[in-house]
Amino acid sequence: MNNSILIDKAAATIFSVKTKGGLIGDVGCALLTKDGNLYTGVCASTGSNTFCAEQNAIGSMITNREYAISKIVAVWKNESGEVFVISPCGNCRQMMYEMSGENLNAEIILDKDNSKTLSELLPDYSSWKRQ
Repeated sequence: MNNSILIDKAAATIFSVKTKGGLIGDVGCALLTKDGNLYTGVCASTGSNTFCAEQNAIGSMITNREYAISKIVAVWKNESGEVFVISPCGNCRQMMYEMSGENLNAEIILDKDNSKTLSELLPDYSSWKRQ
């Protein structure tokens, strides 16, 4: 699956709703697993609680007993409907790494023609020790 298709799949999940404490569904994520399965997710921020779209998609993947990500992308849509690819936050990057060492090779899509591996986005991951 190419980057443009994965970006479109992530963008298709976005249906923003304002809540009294925040905004839900304004960021979408699509990920492709090593086994070729596609999972999507959206973010939710209710003021005091927040989870990322990537975490939502990863949770769905884990529910299906998969842990290795091949490609992942997160996107945000502005009020005009323009789609912007956004890089996973540090917490999401850490989650991907701790879930499976294979994810160091996961392709993080930065735009339709550009991506980096998770290992390229993590600060000096080789010095981290697993307990």
